[in-house]
Amino acid sequence: MHVLDPVERVPLVLEAGAEVTDPAIAEQITNPRCWQPEPTPGSGRASTRKPKAAQ
Repeated sequence: MHVLDPVERVPLVLEAGAEVTDPAIAEQITNPRCWQPEPTPGSGRASTRKPKAAQ
């Protein structure tokens, strides 16, 4: 996810799982799910992706 540093006004790149403690940066994140890590197999979290239909 790309956001702007609120003080220096330079682009920041947040990687999956990055912790954001600055409220000015956190308010720029409009869809937190886009940078959360993918669930690992057996983690108990179901995928939100729809399976492809058989052809």
